[in-house]
Amino acid sequence: MRSIRETYDAPDETPSPMRMWALMVGVVVLALVLWLVLPDSPITVAVLAIVVLATVFFGVSRVLASRQLNRAPGRNPTQPPSTQSH
Repeated sequence: MRSIRETYDAPDETPSPMRMWALMVGVVVLALVLWLVLPDSPITVAVLAIVVLATVFFGVSRVLASRQLNRAPGRNPTQPPSTQSH
């Protein structure tokens, strides 16, 4: 029996837009959790800002450096509807 991935010819890897979306949501959740857990002080705000910025830059660099964005797109020519037989 074929898997769903094989049936619909889905890619083996998570698509880049989905990874970027997960990164954006993850950074916001991380920032909110740290904001609630850490004590209120100017040092906490500075550390939180540095952590969020480092997470964003590291995450974006990892997503953009993925193999998925370095490969050339596949050649999948599609015939125009007028040339297809029914």
